[in-house]
Amino acid sequence: TEELNEISMKDRRFASQEWELRQVGGARRGKEGGHDADFMITHPRIGIQGEGQGVLEAVIDGLVSKKFLLPRTHPHSFFMLRKGRIFSRSGSYSSSTHIVKLKRSVHVAAHGYDNLAQDSFDRIFGVFRTTEGKMRRIDIIVVPYIEKAFALLGWTGSSLLNRNMRQYCRERGLFLCNHCLLTIEPEPKLVPYETNPDAMAVLEEEQIFSLLGLPYIFPNHRNC
Repeated sequence: TEELNEISMKDRRFASQEWELRQVGGARRGKEGGHDADFMITHPRIGIQGEGQGVLEAVIDGLVSKKFLLPRTHPHSFFMLRKGRIFSRSGSYSSSTHIVKLKRSVHVAAHGYDNLAQDSFDRIFGVFRTTEGKMRRIDIIVVPYIEKAFALLGWTGSSLLNRNMRQYCRERGLFLCNHCLLTIEPEPKLVPYETNPDAMAVLEEEQIFSLLGLPYIFPNHRNC
């Protein structure tokens, strides 16, 4: 975590004190004995018009140069870089390419609510060498700030909790994913940005639970 935090803050385009680096997955739920580590990186200026371009590449270069991340050419490396499909020419969140795609497929996607791995974030999957020399799988995602609460919820898990929450939403005419919350009928709309434009931005997990009328579940209680 310290190495990632240090490298992220070196991106001089953004104020260093506003970087958010969160460990997600089983570690955030307090699960012990895992062999992988998942991290989420975001910043108030990482948005939907390409402002975050190059952040993940800079993190990769920094980790490789410090010999923490095995490079693509290493014989024991399992290296995958996936560039996301998040962009809006107009600057409107609702017209972002991934939101438009979700709206077009929401009726089909709602029936695949258990497919938890699909999202459009920039992502690196590789092998990390700890300071003790141990090898661990690592996932790092770079998330637009407006979607950080949904990404945090989805990437924290557990898979069963995510599946149950998405089924709960579907039964109420809603579609929940790692990016957002959408109405399904009569037409897909972003909750709350299009259903209640005066509402506060959803930037914390507690707000998602509140929108759904559910009590907040702390991460260490999500290992169901």
